[in-house]
Amino acid sequence: MSIFRTTLSLAFLLAISHQSFAQAISTDYQKNCVSEQVAEHKDLKGKTLSAEDFTAYCTCQAEFINKNATNGQVNELVMNPKAKPQWLKTIELKAMKSCLSADSKMST
Repeated sequence: MSIFRTTLSLAFLLAISHQSFAQAISTDYQKNCVSEQVAEHKDLKGKTLSAEDFTAYCTCQAEFINKNATNGQVNELVMNPKAKPQWLKTIELKAMKSCLSADSKMST
């Protein structure tokens, strides 16, 4: 019975720690994402965009990464939130497609 309790406790702690890493990624990643989006779209003619215009998109992208990254990848982002390893670029591309299609469905 004590092995079962130990295993259950360990599983619970791992689940909690992954969630706290995900929240850390989410906060830092969203801030970086919003800054990048504002910078990339600053020269858009006819419309001035602010950080608020990208909040929903960056939240969606951070959630997608939290769900699809491995624990090791999550740890890598926690240690260096501004890092852009190749695996992150791949997940971001998938997230972009998912989030933009979700956004277009909501706005119609």
